[in-house]
Amino acid sequence: MPRRGVLRLYLAVVLVLALVFLESVTVHPRLSVSRVSGVVNTVLLPLELGTHSAVQWVAGVVYSVGGAFSAEQENIQLRTQVARLQSQVASLQAVQGQNQRLKKLLKLRQGTLKKFHTLAAPVVGRSPVNWLDQIVIAAGSNQGIKYGDPVLSYGGMVGRVIAVGGQSSTVMLLPDPESAIGAMVARSGDAGVLEGNGEASTLKMQFFAAGANVRRGDLIVTSGLDGTLPPGVPLGRVTTTGQGDFGLVHQADVTPLANLDRLDTVLVVLQ
Repeated sequence: MPRRGVLRLYLAVVLVLALVFLESVTVHPRLSVSRVSGVVNTVLLPLELGTHSAVQWVAGVVYSVGGAFSAEQENIQLRTQVARLQSQVASLQAVQGQNQRLKKLLKLRQGTLKKFHTLAAPVVGRSPVNWLDQIVIAAGSNQGIKYGDPVLSYGGMVGRVIAVGGQSSTVMLLPDPESAIGAMVARSGDAGVLEGNGEASTLKMQFFAAGANVRRGDLIVTSGLDGTLPPGVPLGRVTTTGQGDFGLVHQADVTPLANLDRLDTVLVVLQ
C-alpha cells in the first residue's frame, strides 16, 4: 500500500479510538487512564515509527541532493582551473617560440649581417586578402629605415621596404607578383632574377643566360648586382629546374628559406 494510504488509515483508526474513548469516559468515568493510554500508544507507535522513517528518507534525499550539488560545484571549479592552466601553458609556449626565433635573428645579425647595420622591428600588420604580399612593421624613417632596405627573418630574406613613414614601414614580401630581386646560385655564381608569383612555397628564378650551372638543392642568394641589396643574403633553395631549347637550363623553382606565414619580428638592413 502507498505511504499516503497508510497514513490515512492510521488517522481513521485514531479518530475511531478517540470517539470510543470519549464514550467510555462518559459511560465509565472511572476507566483507568493508564489503560486508555496503553491503547493509544499501541495505535500511535507504528504511526510514529512510520513518520520517523519518512523523515529519515526525506533527510537522506536532501543530503544526497546537497552532496551532488557540492560535487558539481567542485567539478566546475576544477574545470575552470584546468582551463586557466592550459591557457597559461599555451602562453608560455608562444613566448618560448618567440624567444627561439629572436635568438636565431640575433645569430643571423652576428653572423651573415655582422658587417651591416640592422634594426629589429615587430610585424604589426598584414593584409587578410594578400597575406603573402605585404607586411607593416613598427619602424620607419625616425629609426633610420629607407626605401629599398632589405628585410630578413631568421631563415633568410623575406622582402624589402617599399614605403616609409615616420614610425612604420611597408614591406613587399618575396611572393608578391611585383617582387623581383637580383639573385645568383651560391655554388656556381650564375645570376638571374628571383620573382614572386603569389605562392608561399615557390618562387621563380629566371637566369640571364641559358645553360646555367644549377641543380636541385643549390642555395640561392642575393647577387648585389642591382645596387640595392648586399650580396650573399640567403633567399631559398632550388627544388626543380626548367629546360629550354637544346636542353639548356634557363629557369628554376626556388623554395624560400624564411617562413613567410609566421613573421612576428624581422631584421631591416639599414643602407
